[in-house]
Amino acid sequence: MSIMKNFKNNKLSKILLISFVVISILTIILISSGCEMLTPASGGSTTVATNPDGTPVQPSFLAKYGTWIWLIVLVVAFYFLLIRPQRQRSKAQQDLLGNIQRGDEIVTVGGIFGKVKDVGSDSLIVTISSGVDIKISKSAVARKILPNVTSSADSEKK
Repeated sequence: MSIMKNFKNNKLSKILLISFVVISILTIILISSGCEMLTPASGGSTTVATNPDGTPVQPSFLAKYGTWIWLIVLVVAFYFLLIRPQRQRSKAQQDLLGNIQRGDEIVTVGGIFGKVKDVGSDSLIVTISSGVDIKISKSAVARKILPNVTSSADSEKK
């Protein structure tokens, strides 16, 4: 049961599942369309197929460019499923690190909660308790804690 939960929660697994479904659907479409590219050569001969009147058979569009189409589909799928989301996460992290100011409450990747006391070029001094300051790298910041807006709205209702 826990294996299925881990599988469902893992983003990479979801991406692989989606790409498998898309490739399967495209394969079924190609097979059902009667693509000449997928039919095996009869008897292994190397002769050119001809029509009953003796003229050579023109290969279909997919027979000529099928490999290139698959290559383009794979590149586009990799871009939208892997590269683009990673760039967005990286940009969001860079924006977070660039916008950290004195007084912000943060959480480090190690799970330490604290308040920023001083901001350097590549390091921060964080107060984790009264009189306890630590110096950390900016890249160790996981997220910024936003003020709890819902609790103030709930207190106004009461």
